[in-house]
Parts: sequence; C-alpha cells; structure tokens
Amino acid sequence: MQISIEKTEGLERNLNVSIPAEKINTSVAEKLKEIAKQVKIKGFRPGKVPKNILVQRYGSHARQEALGDLINSSIQTALKDNDLNISERPEVTEAKELEDGGYSFIAKLELMPEVPEIDYSKVNLTTTISEVTESDIDVMIKKLQKQKQEWKDSKAKVAKGDLTTIEYTAKEGEEQIHPKEGVEKMGILLGESGVPEELVKQIIGMKSGESNSIELDFPEIFNVKQMAGKKLDLAYKITDHKKGKLPKIDEAFVKEFGIDSGKEEDLRSEIKENLKRELANTIQSKTRESLLASLRKEVKGLQLSDKMIARESAALAHQAMDQARQMGVENPDHPDHKEFDEAAKERIINSLIINKISQMQSIQVDYTKVREKVIEIAQTFEDPQQIVEHYYKTPELLSSIENVVVETQVIDWVLSQINIKEKNITFDKLMNADT
Repeated sequence: MQISIEKTEGLERNLNVSIPAEKINTSVAEKLKEIAKQVKIKGFRPGKVPKNILVQRYGSHARQEALGDLINSSIQTALKDNDLNISERPEVTEAKELEDGGYSFIAKLELMPEVPEIDYSKVNLTTTISEVTESDIDVMIKKLQKQKQEWKDSKAKVAKGDLTTIEYTAKEGEEQIHPKEGVEKMGILLGESGVPEELVKQIIGMKSGESNSIELDFPEIFNVKQMAGKKLDLAYKITDHKKGKLPKIDEAFVKEFGIDSGKEEDLRSEIKENLKRELANTIQSKTRESLLASLRKEVKGLQLSDKMIARESAALAHQAMDQARQMGVENPDHPDHKEFDEAAKERIINSLIINKISQMQSIQVDYTKVREKVIEIAQTFEDPQQIVEHYYKTPELLSSIENVVVETQVIDWVLSQINIKEKNITFDKLMNADT
C-alpha cells in the first residue's frame, strides 16, 4: 500500500493512497468466506456454496465492503504513523479503480491547530475577591418584599418602582406598525420592565389619564416582534397607575419562602448561603474569562481553519436564536454567522488550550468533584436528590459536568503557575459589573 501526504493550504492536507490489487483480493476472499457462512442458497448446505456462485452473486458487494474497510484502515494507519491529529472526519475524493485491479483515492484532511508552549511564569492576572455582608442580605430581603407587595391605585405622580399601564400606538413614518388598528395595552414596572429607558424617564412624573409621545429605538430582542429592532414614534396614554405597599417581615412572610420556622434569622441565613454560592460562581466565571483571555494573548497568531470558525459560528448563531425564543420571540430571524466569528475564534482557542494543558499535565476527571458539582446544581431545585439521580442516569448530562470539572481542574492548575494579584470589590459592584 502506498501512502503519501501532500500539504495544500493552511491546516489542510491531501492523503494520497494507492491500495494494490493483491491486498484487495485477499480482503474480498475473506469477505466471501464470511458471506458463505451466512447465506442460504437453495440446493447447497450452509458453508458449501461453490466459490464461483458466491462471486457471481456477492462478489461486487464483497469488494465494496473490502474497499470500505481498507480505506478506513489506511487512513487510520496514516494518521497514527504520521502523528496527525485531525479536526473532522476525512473527506474521500477522486476515488478510482486501477487497471490492474488496485484502487486509489485522496482523503482530504483538516489538522487540529498546534498550540505552542506557554511560559506560565510570565502570565499576570488580576482576580477579584469579595464577601457577602449584612447590607447585601438586606438588599435581597427588600427584593423579596417587592415580589410580595400589594398594588393600590394611585392618583399621585408616577415614580420609579410604580406599576403603570399604557395604551399606545407605534408608527414608522406614517404607517402604524403595532397594533394595525386601534390601540394596544402594555404594563410597565418603572425601572424593571424591559422597555427603553427613555420611555421610563418620560413616564416618571406623569399622572394617570395623561398622554405623551416619543421617538424610540426598540432593542432587537423585544417582546413585541413587530416593534423589535425598529425606530418608532410611540404615542401613549397612562390608563392605570398603582403604587406598591411592601409586606412586613413577619412569620407568615418568612414561611412563604420555605422557611418552616418562620424566623427572620433563618431566612437571612439561607439568603446568605445562596448569595455566597452565587458569589463564588461569579468569581469563578470572571476568573476563568480573564485567565483564558490572558492565555489567548500568549498564543496569538495560532492558525485556525475557516471551516472550524464557520462551524463554531453557526453553532453560536443557533444558540442566539434559541435564546431569542426563550425571551418570547416566536420566529427570530436567522442571524448572519459572520457576526459570531470573533466569539467563535475565542471559543475554539479556549478549547484547544484547555485540551493541550490537560494532555500535557495528564489531568483526568476528578469524580469526587463531579459529584460535588452535581449536588451544587441540585441544591437549586425543590427535590435535590431526584435531580442528582437524574444526572447519574443521563450520560449526556453527566458528561457535560465531567467536561466542566476537567476545565476547572485545568484552570486551577494554571492559576497555581502564574502571577496573581487580588483586588477587593464589594458584592454589589461585582455582581452588577458589565465585565
């Protein structure tokens, strides 16, 4: 068997293979022996069918099977002998039968990029540290009170935090976009609803029954599809105005959040644990992002193929569509994959770096950490044990956790090798930071 590798462009290679007739004939003969044991032909006992009849009836089939096996085995041999790591299944092209009974083909390969060595002692990183304070717990309790507040009609001026209902029409030029006829109603919780901030600012200070208009740029993801992503003239009237009355923090209030004792201190204790868990996850996430950004700089210039980027960009585009659907957009437009190219490059390089380090340092999944992660996730559900059992009965879910754990182990190893400077920051500032 003759095998040669030809470099074409970037990470692409052509694997040229020629399989001699003798090797094919030997493989075909073995296939025919297997077929002879399985087939039933009238007039012959199993395994006693004459060779000429087998060749006549099954020769073509046996040759195709034999060629399939030889093509796969020759590609695997070439990859192993030449220590080639490919990013996708080889594409077989220009396959042809040779005059002497042999067979030749070209397999197009796309190699995985080779991540260069990184000098971790030269990598510097600033990480954040924080803690949950009593004032942070107070803020969360205030949010819980708002969830349970009573709304009462008001004739006073609208203020931030009030609940209003408006009747409106939205026009683009002279054309009424939504609704097509009449008026539409919209409830707005001032300062919290997902409407443009310019509208909120204009409504504050108005009273029920008053009207106004404004030109607005609506976000791409907006719960009214006809208005999403457009610049429109909005004419509206406040038809209802309510102010909220916060409930007292008493036994009944506390029990509404699953605290059987009804004691405020027990509620505060549970809130503190939840905030600490949320804080730890946020710090871990921000540290991961900052570290990977630093490592990407260390491998600047790493060559990626256009195919790899296109595949990842397409996946990100589909994720964006799924997120839009989850936010209420029924039929979101399919975004241009090119918009996701930069994010795709970052994700690919991150993955390559993580894989390279895990291989170089022989980092294997720690199943104790896997169970800890599953239990951590389960704690956010009403029946944690049921969730744990579900994860361990679902290989796909468990595999996703194993991947997260390996990545965390790799990041922990890298953090132990680099120079770290810590910066203290308040819980509120950390949790509400844009980056």
